[in-house]
Amino acid sequence: MTNKQIGKIFEEISKILEVKDPQKNRFRVLAYQKAAQAIENMPDEIVDIYKRNGTEAIEKIPGVGESISKKIEEIIKTGKLQYLEELKKKLPAGQIEFLEIPGIGPKMAEKLIRELKAKNIKDLTKKIDSGEADKIFKEKTRANILRGIKLKESLTGRMLINEALPIAEELVLKIKRIDGVKKVDYVGSLRRMKETIGDIDIVATADDSKKVIDEFTKFTSVSQVISKGNFKSTIIHQSGVQVDLEMVPEEEYGSLLQHFTGSKEHNVALRTYAQTQSKSVSEHGIKYQEKINKFNEEKDVYNFLGMAWIPPELREDRGEIRSALQNKLPELIELKDIRGDLHVHSKWSDGNMMIEEIAKLGEELGYEYIVVSDHTVGLGIAHGLNEKALEERQKEIDKVQKNHKIKILSSVEVNIKADATLDIESWMLEKMDIVTASVHSSFRQEKEVMTKRIIKAIENPHIDVIGHPSGRIIGVREPYEVDWPRIFKACATNNTALEISSFPNRLDLRDYLCKEAKSYGVKFAINTDSHLANHLELMRFGVAVARRGWLAKNDIINTKNLQELINWINEK
Repeated sequence: MTNKQIGKIFEEISKILEVKDPQKNRFRVLAYQKAAQAIENMPDEIVDIYKRNGTEAIEKIPGVGESISKKIEEIIKTGKLQYLEELKKKLPAGQIEFLEIPGIGPKMAEKLIRELKAKNIKDLTKKIDSGEADKIFKEKTRANILRGIKLKESLTGRMLINEALPIAEELVLKIKRIDGVKKVDYVGSLRRMKETIGDIDIVATADDSKKVIDEFTKFTSVSQVISKGNFKSTIIHQSGVQVDLEMVPEEEYGSLLQHFTGSKEHNVALRTYAQTQSKSVSEHGIKYQEKINKFNEEKDVYNFLGMAWIPPELREDRGEIRSALQNKLPELIELKDIRGDLHVHSKWSDGNMMIEEIAKLGEELGYEYIVVSDHTVGLGIAHGLNEKALEERQKEIDKVQKNHKIKILSSVEVNIKADATLDIESWMLEKMDIVTASVHSSFRQEKEVMTKRIIKAIENPHIDVIGHPSGRIIGVREPYEVDWPRIFKACATNNTALEISSFPNRLDLRDYLCKEAKSYGVKFAINTDSHLANHLELMRFGVAVARRGWLAKNDIINTKNLQELINWINEK
């Protein structure tokens, strides 16, 4: 059982408990959601942790505890959980399936069963398409349901980048250790750091290709070998993802690495440009004046065409070839440039970390500052803090600060309510070092209403950052409808940054919107929105989004040193 599979079991429990009695089970729902999130984001496989140190080690994982650790042990030993099986018997099977549709909550799922008599998603789609649902649901509701089904289907067979990348990195490391291997890289959309991944593709070159293929197919993480030849093999990893390994000639490695990295659109644009220079690009090299020029290094492919090497994240045919020819590619942000995380939740709201732990983790990451940013009172389900609680939290921050060099900044993630007001008093916001404002409700407001709602927060003199700006959760919730150019103009005018949430199921603001916002002069904050200790390690995914969005170090406010950051905040 993988972390993802175990996490999904607890996520399913939380959904069923919410359906049965949302008020009575409120805290149990939260507990199982936290456990699912903690397990799915574990850097190490929980099965391996259990095998080494038993349930005692699992209990120590933040968000797990004794009760859930025993359930994990049962899952590992039997492959299932009796508690979940018993819960399932108390609900119609279709109702559980409907909860997997983005936008469908417990009440709607129940209505689909009770009034529409829908048995499953296929039957539900049929009843809506045939007009049978017209008497029960309004046109907008029917459209939202179908949109949710389409969104769910779009992610079938795909995984989030934080799930795919560790698998690819582990396999690449193991292949590198095989005697005779000279080069190995993962390629495709994963190398371009796209937000979701289908299959994992790896290319390598070695003295003995057959030997590498033989050892690759015998890795302990391989659950099934689909095909095996002298130069290529396809396997199913224990996580369920398909992995293709292709052995390539050393003298052509650069060309093949470029070709397999893609994207298709970038490669077509590259070949089209090459034709204007009487050159012909293929995966094996570049033909010029009847000679095939082969390249061991990828950068030489681009240099031969008279352009600078293009970072993989930019290869989406968004103007990168023109910029490379003019030597005007941006010097992209790197993980090492980040000086602090501006969005970390503590136990004061819905996080699992004490402020002392947050400070220590920040120091371990080499940060100059760390920002404690808990929810405010309006988000009751997340134990949001009122003015009095925030004053008490400040006392703890001051106490912890005395024992640490890292600067602990005080913040809140204030709610932008449906009427565009904020759920905390201005006098308290003024006391904060930095303030993030986010939408957490009424996601389906009309485009104009939502646009004005966010702009009002942007214009508030106490708001420094707009959190997860589009509200999307990959595979769960679509972005809300807003007029982005107006929002970008408002941010630039009011010196308000847009957040790039590094959380893998958000990665919000999206890359192409980052590129557009930059053209308006907007600044950004790359944050993790951490609730658990291991979430702070997710920063790399936000940095990847920023790189795909053509952002440089000076576009990001948390690349500034402490004094520069304070000066920027004071310019508001």
